Amino acid sequence: MSEPTDGSDARLAVGDRVVKNPARWRPNAFDSWGRGQGVGVIVEPPFTLPPDEVDVRWPAGRCFESADQLLPAPDRE
Repeated sequence: MSEPTDGSDARLAVGDRVVKNPARWRPNAFDSWGRGQGVGVIVEPPFTLPPDEVDVRWPAGRCFESADQLLPAPDRE
């Protein structure tokens, strides 16, 4: 991840592995197909997103997410 810009959450970058942040997760209709389950990877979005949003490829598919709903994934073992 890149350096934090405002002293809060670090910015997420393409290639970062993430998991949902249960404390901030806002469910939506896409949760039913697996959004937020397992480890996701930040991917290059098909168009420019606002600075607080990222494109995540979850094991079940891709979804745009607010960065504050995500945490860095634990290191691989």
